Amino acid sequence: NDGIYLLSSSNNNICENNVTANKENGIWLYLSSGNNITGNIITKNLDGVALGISSNNNRITENNISSNIGRGIIFIRDTNYNSISGNNITKNEYGIWLYYSSNNRIFHNNFAENQQHTYVFDAHNDSWDDGYPSGGNYWSDYTGVDLYSSPYQNETGSDGIGDTPYTVSSGHVDKYPIMGAFSDFDATPEFHVQTVCNSTILDFNFNGTAISFNVSGEMGSIGFCRICIPTALMNDTYKVFVDSAEVPYTLLSCSNMTHNYLYFTYNHSTKEVVIIPESQ
Repeated sequence: NDGIYLLSSSNNNICENNVTANKENGIWLYLSSGNNITGNIITKNLDGVALGISSNNNRITENNISSNIGRGIIFIRDTNYNSISGNNITKNEYGIWLYYSSNNRIFHNNFAENQQHTYVFDAHNDSWDDGYPSGGNYWSDYTGVDLYSSPYQNETGSDGIGDTPYTVSSGHVDKYPIMGAFSDFDATPEFHVQTVCNSTILDFNFNGTAISFNVSGEMGSIGFCRICIPTALMNDTYKVFVDSAEVPYTLLSCSNMTHNYLYFTYNHSTKEVVIIPESQ
């Protein structure tokens, strides 16, 4: 009845599977710790990913968890110190369900079109964001705005992070909800480029000099992109082009020795974005 079932099993990699239409759980870990669940398509099961009793220190990353009848992810009793990041959690009855669990980290996930994004019962010390400027999760029902920046969201200028926290449940908040979907791209085997964007991003590419990708959205609406570029990948002042026209950008004040954060806007349709070092 379960697609993949681990019992008292540790340090496994469950990667790049299509786990679909099981009567119970798509992936079920019980008394199992230290496992990686990465890059799977988990859809149309009763529950998508279930962690039960003392399943600790697992990583659930970069999965598409959608259209499950019950919960996208469920933690049951003493499932602690797990990391849930970079997942698309969409069109489930509940996005994530935490029950008697603690000290889990949930960030950079995209919660959209679930009947209810979260259910939390007797859960403690869970973190719903990765701090500033990394940010928290995308919540499709977030109603806040993005007019300010900085860790206290009190400096003029948008940064891709909502100005007010998102209430997950009583006593649980995402302090830095992101304003668009989070994406993580492998520019090279060593370096990743991360975006927060209200557009659909396709065809990401780094050719050794330039970053390029296509953005698309509802015609006539305003698109934005916050892109985080490792300085070891591209360390220069930049030029940003949208459909070959150079556009202004803001180098956010949170940029540092290791990462630069750029923020720019454009009018939606389908367009190509190209970012190059100014010296090119």
